[in-house]
Amino acid sequence: MGNESGTWIMYGVDWNDPECIHTVQEAIDYINDIGFLPLFKNDIPGFSLEERTVPEYWWCGDPEVDPWEWREIIARSGEIAYGKFFEKKAGFISKKWLPFFVNLRRDGYDFDALWDDEKASRRQKKIMDLFESEDELYSNEVKARAGFGKDGEKGFDGTVTDLQMKTYLCVRDFRQRKNKKGEFYGWPIAVYAKPEAIWGYEHVTSRYNEKTEDSGKAIADHIKDIYPVATDSQIKRILTGAGPSGGRKKSNRKPKEWLVPANPKYYDIVHAFDDAEEIDWKQGAGIIKDDIVYMYVGAPVSAIMYKCSVTETDIPYDFENENLKITALMKIKLLKRYDPKQFTFEKLKDVYSIYAVRGPRGIPGKLSDALSQEIAR
Repeated sequence: MGNESGTWIMYGVDWNDPECIHTVQEAIDYINDIGFLPLFKNDIPGFSLEERTVPEYWWCGDPEVDPWEWREIIARSGEIAYGKFFEKKAGFISKKWLPFFVNLRRDGYDFDALWDDEKASRRQKKIMDLFESEDELYSNEVKARAGFGKDGEKGFDGTVTDLQMKTYLCVRDFRQRKNKKGEFYGWPIAVYAKPEAIWGYEHVTSRYNEKTEDSGKAIADHIKDIYPVATDSQIKRILTGAGPSGGRKKSNRKPKEWLVPANPKYYDIVHAFDDAEEIDWKQGAGIIKDDIVYMYVGAPVSAIMYKCSVTETDIPYDFENENLKITALMKIKLLKRYDPKQFTFEKLKDVYSIYAVRGPRGIPGKLSDALSQEIAR
């Protein structure tokens, strides 16, 4: 979409053009085939949904042919991620290619680790805290509950856009709001969610153990294969917005503490520590040698049970099934055991405001103090 002499111009193709996308299913199939696609025209010729659809049908309101309506259908389909992913503008990323973008854009950081390393803003933290206890939220709910508004925080739209660019949030759906009587009203508005809430933590972060530059190269090479006219500078702007991160820069920091989940369905950590004081564990994103990890054992235990020291990281490993993918291991050494009744999930939630332990995350100072003072079992 361009602006010529003050008039907005839509670029596209005729209905009978071989490259024309006619239906939302054709759009879904095309995005899954090429991997990712901006909504509107950009610097790379042909690299947008706009340029492969009929201009006259945009905003006609007919979901059979209106690409603007399709974006809502695609967002709620659960097949493809939709959000402001390309130069702070809207676009689509397939489930297959999402982990590459997540690793590149997040630089291997879960949001908790990003905040702990002082790389996230307070406004971003206020928004992301809401999604610790909610799988999805209407945009107006996010704005109100995070304290944005006339007499509160400023820059809501920019903050949410930045979180989408970093792939911490995406648009899950577009829905009408409800009034106090439970009646729907107004235009549909965005419903936000963490990608992990839609496709699972293991899939979304499955490229964390790969160098960020390798993920970026895979994406860039893929674009060059599909759109050979694209220049390096065009690809850089489209993929990163602010240029490449240059890889992780966390290795020189001081040791830190983490809360790490252990699912008994996949690995019996209790018996493992009964047999040995040091075991191999899946490499956690951002975790380095000499860090401290507190192992949270999932249901039916649902409690922190072990304090461990990380003695080695980045051990090559290759395992994958329908539930789990591991590309590297770390070694953790047992330092302390806790009674399962000491730090239960209910206590973590009620006392320390931890509503979920889906992946490695930082430890709040209050919890760190309590864990250090607690007498070992």
